[in-house]
Amino acid sequence: MSLGLFRSEFVKGLRTVASYGMGMVLYVWLFIWIYPAFARARALSALLRSLPPGLLKVLGYTIGPTHLSAFLGGEFYSLLYLVIFAVFAIFTATRLVAHLIDNGSMAYLLATPVSRRAVATTQALLLLTDVFIIGALTAGGALLGVHWLLGHSALNEHTFLEMNLVGTLLFAVVAGYSFLASCAAPDERAALGLSTALTLLFYGLRVVGDVSSQAAFLAHASVFSAFNSAKLIQGQGHFARDALGLALAAVALYAAGIAAFRRRQLSL
Repeated sequence: MSLGLFRSEFVKGLRTVASYGMGMVLYVWLFIWIYPAFARARALSALLRSLPPGLLKVLGYTIGPTHLSAFLGGEFYSLLYLVIFAVFAIFTATRLVAHLIDNGSMAYLLATPVSRRAVATTQALLLLTDVFIIGALTAGGALLGVHWLLGHSALNEHTFLEMNLVGTLLFAVVAGYSFLASCAAPDERAALGLSTALTLLFYGLRVVGDVSSQAAFLAHASVFSAFNSAKLIQGQGHFARDALGLALAAVALYAAGIAAFRRRQLSL
């Protein structure tokens, strides 16, 4: 690892990380702020009870919007959280390697007395650091928002933090295969396209598997199946199993990305 490179790239991307992190916080505050109105909407509760169980599972509702945990799991963590975090993970992973190769900056990095392994390891650790910063800002901001906007702790903070940790590890994996694509793909466009296509495929498999009982097996082929926000936020999920599985998958993907970068033929 190169400490100088880490510090330089971290400072360069700090504004982007802060923007995504604060965007997450502002969105979750918005959902916490409108929660009391949803909790009093009896028509909405009746509508949700009339929906098919598979669709409710996709939306993240299991106990209805009258509970803050179900509301946040269904309204924020089941879609908006996934979209924002996925966009950040894919674009940042692509920027840290493939973009530097395409614009010629990688040539200057490798001309210094820093090995390819050190460069790739530094970029991988920087990507992980950024992902965990956004995850921590989201979780901390949400807890602060609950106390500030609702005046009481309507969440089980322990299970809420467990859910956020699994969500952060999920995007460590998304960033991991995006990093692998960034290290192995022939150019930035190909890396970005491959990472985006994989993410859409994984999410689509989970949605189809949740909606159709006949295709339930498809959900198990998706990395997103490890993040069941509705169950995790209520303490009904498999926190230890999912967290460990995602952590091991992330380590394997970053190791593969570093190995791919070391073997890659670069026309610098």
